[in-house]
Amino acid sequence: MTDKKELKAIARFYKDCEHGFATNDGYYGVPVMGSKTKLAVIHEGVILKYCRNESSARNYVAQHKKSK
Repeated sequence: MTDKKELKAIARFYKDCEHGFATNDGYYGVPVMGSKTKLAVIHEGVILKYCRNESSARNYVAQHKKSK
């Protein structure tokens, strides 16, 4: 597992990317192949969910953090 400093560095690196996102907690929104809007939400190497757009992916990440 990566440490907090490394996760923050990854999130800063992907801050200005056009498609997808990365959070300081290790959640990633990765574009799905063949789609311009769909994102796969990934945490600890596991695909948690496929979302229709970035806002729904970010909402899912927020809900998933609360449920942990």
